[in-house]
Amino acid sequence: MLWAQTTPATPEAAPAEDAEAGAAPAAETPAAETPAADAPATEAPAANAPAAADAPAADAAPATGTPAAPAQSADEAQLGAFYVESTHGDWTLRCQRFGGEVDPCELYQLMRDAQNNPVAEMSIIPIEAGQAAAGATLVAPLETDLIAGVALQVDSSGRETYPFSFCAPVGCVSRIGFTQPELDALRRGNSATVTVRPFGMDQQVDLKLSLSGFTAGWNELAARPAPVLPEAAAAPAQGQAPAEGEAPATGEAPATGEAPAAN
Repeated sequence: MLWAQTTPATPEAAPAEDAEAGAAPAAETPAAETPAADAPATEAPAANAPAAADAPAADAAPATGTPAAPAQSADEAQLGAFYVESTHGDWTLRCQRFGGEVDPCELYQLMRDAQNNPVAEMSIIPIEAGQAAAGATLVAPLETDLIAGVALQVDSSGRETYPFSFCAPVGCVSRIGFTQPELDALRRGNSATVTVRPFGMDQQVDLKLSLSGFTAGWNELAARPAPVLPEAAAAPAQGQAPAEGEAPATGEAPATGEAPAAN
């Protein structure tokens, strides 16, 4: 997902890694199939053939990085696909179908800009690794300023800045570890602000991360048994939440997010 591609309206969805499948048909439309040169002069449709061949190319770009909607139940989900377990306010408890006794699940929210375009997403899971009580994965668009990192502020508390870990076709990924006090702040809070900066721009972009339903969703997620996966289960795709027990960054990055937001 590029910053330029967040402008067109896109359908709400969950897993970003499924999006690239939707862009493939546009690239496979062969221009050579246009029969205008050989068509008889009496065939009017021949004049319209080049326009039909060229049209899909213009629609293909917004599909890049646009996540596809998850299945609505575990029975509908194919192996490796996400399905909705429950919804709590603005948070979705979604699980990934692996065919084991207990599928891995996470709390998920898609963040939108002022024009209601999907821009970034966050997923969070419980972990037990050092001081971290929860591990979050935030995916921002490609061409995000990696040096600036991503900042998170809960209500009027201080702003914490976290580094990006890597970039993949789905976007640039920051893996964040929340200590127990930081997790408690999310559970008590009303709303949070995620701040990123597009590369080469001075103006930052503030995204609202709603905390409506977070506490109820977290309580349900934390009460679930640990995932039990089959031995042949595929590893989670890039851009998804870190595996349980795996420690992400815990806010040890320099607090560079204290510059005032542009909004």
